[in-house]
Amino acid sequence: MTKVLGRLPARRERQVIELRLMRAHDMFEMPQTDLFSEHRNFLTGVDFCLSELRGRRSWRPVLLEVHLPPGEIDDRVAERLSRTLRRYCAHRIRYNRRESQALRVGGVSALRIGIPVSAVGLVLTAVATTIRPSNGAANLVTDHLGWVLAWIGLWFPLDQFLFYPLAYGRENRVLRLLSDAVVEVTPERPGPGAAGF
Repeated sequence: MTKVLGRLPARRERQVIELRLMRAHDMFEMPQTDLFSEHRNFLTGVDFCLSELRGRRSWRPVLLEVHLPPGEIDDRVAERLSRTLRRYCAHRIRYNRRESQALRVGGVSALRIGIPVSAVGLVLTAVATTIRPSNGAANLVTDHLGWVLAWIGLWFPLDQFLFYPLAYGRENRVLRLLSDAVVEVTPERPGPGAAGF
């Protein structure tokens, strides 16, 4: 019994992610099971999908193959999974945008501390040029300390403003791919290692 949403192009035209779940809810929430079970999933299905897609550089559409026990499959399970997955991805994309914006605001506000620290560092470096002898230990320590303070004062705010938000952008790209995924649900065949990703 296979449920497919949308037209399914050839398998090689899509990135295939295969999940083996005990219930459809395990796609979005952690199941309550024995922690020492060999079939225990320590991630939700969505988290596993995001991890899989982040590790790939492909922009091809996604085919999500979900294997469930036969008793968990009904006529609309693939449609419900697909609809909920789209809604989850949309919420997470909005959350990531707000977090990215918050990081940029944090980077700008960190400049309130960073600029004075950098200014002190540059003043120390300028003072080091007046210390005699110019190749003495006092000159060397003051000069190096000044440059370190100047660097540290600007490094963290700029790092937070420019680079920290990039992780959210990469995740949003993956979430857009996952949101448009074709969901195919098939019954799980019993056997060793049947449950789990």
